[in-house]
Amino acid sequence: MTSKDAGSEELVERYLQIIADHDFEKFGELLTDDCEFTLVPIGYTWKGREDVIGALTVSGGEDSHDGEPTVRIISSFRNDDHVVVEYERKAVVRGVRLNIDGYCWIARIRDGRIDSIREYINPSNPGIALLLSVVLRAYPRLTRRKTRK
Repeated sequence: MTSKDAGSEELVERYLQIIADHDFEKFGELLTDDCEFTLVPIGYTWKGREDVIGALTVSGGEDSHDGEPTVRIISSFRNDDHVVVEYERKAVVRGVRLNIDGYCWIARIRDGRIDSIREYINPSNPGIALLLSVVLRAYPRLTRRKTRK
């Protein structure tokens, strides 16, 4: 980080840990009230802290069933107001364990909190890319259904 702002450094470290743990329940305290989350492959944007947390928790918290972390951060870098995280994750779909690469998050920091997140997903495996293209198109409906319960 080019800034020497200790508050921003702590925010970034907490952000990276939340992604590594894939525990988005804790994410709300890092977000501005007007935060936005855009899932780039489908071009859908959730607006406001509660909707963003709802969108993230729908996919969060799955267990890989082998005791290993579900998310592995490949690389990250930051500057004064952006954090970029490249990662891969494990998922179990109908009993089949998948390793999905090609995730990238770009978060913008404003006044010591995250005010926008863009997620890019571009897996290298063509079969997984096809599966994700189907799942991601239904994702906004799934998040609305879960957050209304």
